[in-house]
Amino acid sequence: MAKNDTILIDGILDDRVLASMPSNRRDEVFEYFAFEQILRDYDLSQDEIVSGWVDGRDDGGIDGFFILVNGHLLNDVDSFVWPKSGCELEVWIVCCKHHETFRQAPMDNLVASLNELFDFALVPGEFKGAYSDDLIKARNRLLHAYRKVSSHLTKFSVRLAYVSRGDSCKVGESIRARATQAESIVKGLFGNCDSMFAFVGASELISIHRKVKTFSLELPFLDSLSRGERYVLLCRLSDFYRFAIDENAKLRRYLFDSNVRAFMGLNRVNEDIRDTLSNSESPDFWWLNNGITILANSAIVIGKAIKLDGVQIVNGLQTTESISQYFSAGGADSNERAVLVKVIVSTDSAIRDAIIRATNNQTAVELASLHATDKIQRDIEEVLLREGFLYERRTKYYSGQGYSNAQIIAPLYLAAGYVSLVLKLPSNAASLKSKFMRLADSYAKVFSPSTPLQVWPVIAGALKKTDAALETVRPVGTMANEKFLKNWRQITSLIAVARVCGTFSFSVGDLIKCDLLSINEKLILETWEFIKATLGTDFTYKKKVGRDGILALAQKAAAAYSLKGVEMVEQARFMECVSRELSPEFIAKVNATLPEQPWRPGVHGVVAKILGCRKSDVYEATNILVKNKQRHVQKDGIVYGDDGNVIAVDPTRHRVEHGGQG
Repeated sequence: MAKNDTILIDGILDDRVLASMPSNRRDEVFEYFAFEQILRDYDLSQDEIVSGWVDGRDDGGIDGFFILVNGHLLNDVDSFVWPKSGCELEVWIVCCKHHETFRQAPMDNLVASLNELFDFALVPGEFKGAYSDDLIKARNRLLHAYRKVSSHLTKFSVRLAYVSRGDSCKVGESIRARATQAESIVKGLFGNCDSMFAFVGASELISIHRKVKTFSLELPFLDSLSRGERYVLLCRLSDFYRFAIDENAKLRRYLFDSNVRAFMGLNRVNEDIRDTLSNSESPDFWWLNNGITILANSAIVIGKAIKLDGVQIVNGLQTTESISQYFSAGGADSNERAVLVKVIVSTDSAIRDAIIRATNNQTAVELASLHATDKIQRDIEEVLLREGFLYERRTKYYSGQGYSNAQIIAPLYLAAGYVSLVLKLPSNAASLKSKFMRLADSYAKVFSPSTPLQVWPVIAGALKKTDAALETVRPVGTMANEKFLKNWRQITSLIAVARVCGTFSFSVGDLIKCDLLSINEKLILETWEFIKATLGTDFTYKKKVGRDGILALAQKAAAAYSLKGVEMVEQARFMECVSRELSPEFIAKVNATLPEQPWRPGVHGVVAKILGCRKSDVYEATNILVKNKQRHVQKDGIVYGDDGNVIAVDPTRHRVEHGGQG
């Protein structure tokens, strides 16, 4: 049976290798596939999976290191929304081998690494083993998380897994003994930790892979009101909980693909929801809560239930997660309280976007959270589609459908290309993270409606051609392909495009006129060899080149290829341009000049003219005022108070009805 399952696994891998999902190397494709299946219940994006991929030299026998807080992947400790109470910390340590058996050596390496990496009394300098930077960073994230949530940690679990194409029923006794030892090490280092080891073979991988995401669901209700294909339902909390979880009692996170924000942790609003659920004497739940909004492709009412197809929960993620956590922890509801559920049937993308934007105003939303529905994002999606690219303005929209990575363009990927090729800042582009979009000015600087749409396919094409060429020269065992490409695609593509244009000072108009056929594999590989030769002994595949190194490369490329305009490269740092140090006096002047909220469109430009300064400085000062609670968060004419509730609305722009909890 396992032998046939191995044949099935190999067939899946064959297809993924051809589609470069995520690369064209079979061992890497297997590792990614293994991570994807093991972590399936968390519905992670490709970028999230890659962020926990630590395979390579000095990996200590660990290929995947994933940390999850309340079911959400911890990647960046600075930008993560930490829960204030009721925290569950989960760690997955995964060893992957493209073997047809389970072997002793990987287990020996793993046990030795666990003894050191999970002993927080040790600092890296005291380790006997050699560990990569990626592994040390993952360990540091775990240490940070453990300290951060220790005072309100309700559950801590460490899951250890050895994945191969073998038969998990034929694991040797000595190997199983090592697994037991690994569990004991973890339990010995963490007193109150649930530790479990699993051998995952071909049969298990096939079984998980065959699990189908169910978007056609039935929701029982107590009462309903309808008008056309729009329904307002009162549903028992317990019925909605069963609707939102799968057969393994895990929340169907894929139902939230269209939601514009992740679970905010136990903030004030979510603590109120939790307290309401826990208090059996509280008023009926729907009296206090705004409820859930569901988009569906079709809906049919059958008796006291509604059959929904194409389910997407577009508002009420906070409520849904809170309900799920309550019942998953053993909570009961003897009073059979109800939650309000709105169901809207529509397949029109513009209408769906409008509903998503309009309904997400109950918990304070970061300024960048609604960008997926911006007109500029939809415009970019359309212009890229005409050129054969799939713009994934919503996470996993296309990758979840099995499209090749060569076709898919993520917003951050495209933004980095703009920063490198248009702003001429490849060092900033290589380290660009999604948090740059939180600053209104940085987002507007990249995704400006004034930028000609024709430039985006050129940027996408140049980056994808660079990726394809560099992938052919990436040495075996260096790192996951995306990490390698992130280090090198920006400077390589910038020099390659400059060679085609004859100058580093090429404009957006020059890019639009650029012949993409000229940016071919031969040109890119020649550029790559030039970079390696120029760096000489300073070259390393893993370590990205900093700003000074980029400047030196650009200057030598200018001399080697007779390129003008090298002074444009790295002229200013992107993040410094949008987040400069502002004096308290200037911030006070901006505060005094700004009118009462809600502000009308263009207010920052008006203030900039009055004060004789840059509009970007006014934006930054406003962000500081909001952070210091001297002003309120405002988005599209809607003003939010510190508790996340709407406190003011511009009547000329919106007519908003608002409830209580979100």
